[in-house]
Amino acid sequence: MLLRNAGTGGFELYGLSRNNIVTASFLGAVGLDWQFAGFGNFASLGQSDMILRNGNTGALQVYDIANNQITNSAALGTVGLDWQVGGFGNFSSRGTSDMIMGNTVSGGLQVYNIDHNQITGTAFLGAVGSDWRVSGVGNFSSMPGESDLIMRNATTGGLQVYNIANNAIVGSAFLGTVGLDWQFAGVAPVHGPGTSDLVLRNAIFGAFQVYNIANNQITGSASLGQVGLDWQLGGLTANPPAGALGGAGSTSQLVQAMAGFDGAAAGMSGAVPPADDTLQQPLLTTPQHG
Repeated sequence: MLLRNAGTGGFELYGLSRNNIVTASFLGAVGLDWQFAGFGNFASLGQSDMILRNGNTGALQVYDIANNQITNSAALGTVGLDWQVGGFGNFSSRGTSDMIMGNTVSGGLQVYNIDHNQITGTAFLGAVGSDWRVSGVGNFSSMPGESDLIMRNATTGGLQVYNIANNAIVGSAFLGTVGLDWQFAGVAPVHGPGTSDLVLRNAIFGAFQVYNIANNQITGSASLGQVGLDWQLGGLTANPPAGALGGAGSTSQLVQAMAGFDGAAAGMSGAVPPADDTLQQPLLTTPQHG
């Protein structure tokens, strides 16, 4: 677990085992204009590294983390602030942790391949309407090693999955529509090991609902219970990490849940208002499963 001090910018890393905190390490502090963007195997060493983004300049910086300490750092470059980090996954089909970004103006989607702490390739996936937002990365197609993208329409609540392989969209499917009072909470193997299930939370009641996704369709759904809205979601993750996310586990969902894509990630030193009828439409309408 990684926590950050909102006043000093300091990062504290906690090692968890058997439901207990077993280690605590201070990683250092960074200026608050640098915002957490995500985890992944960016150094290609099989570890969990961290990317920060500068909210003023758009610069991206990667930090390699091993044995509870930062072992290396590298600049990835700068991207305009109209591009927001969408998530991380194995989009290149090479088993690496790649980054996908979305343009808030044009709706364009761009994938960046990251290997050995540098961008080794980039590809334009296409453009979607500006009312579509990235809402999760996972293996929704059930194709081994694939990282797919879920997008949600901020006007209708519709959910669309895009299958991505070799830096290209190879398939697409509509999952259904959900009321806008239900907000993205994360993607994790809730149904079983290796699965990519979608978790939504009701912004009015605090209830959680999981949707099992396989072969680009909803295969089941269940309530996870309700938590008071004074409790805010930090994120969902899996141990061991899901291979479909290119070594990043479900940590990309942690970014999405915490930052809501509003954060833009270096020197390490120091909802859309629901319509009146959405309360009567709490769950996915098509397809609908018990």
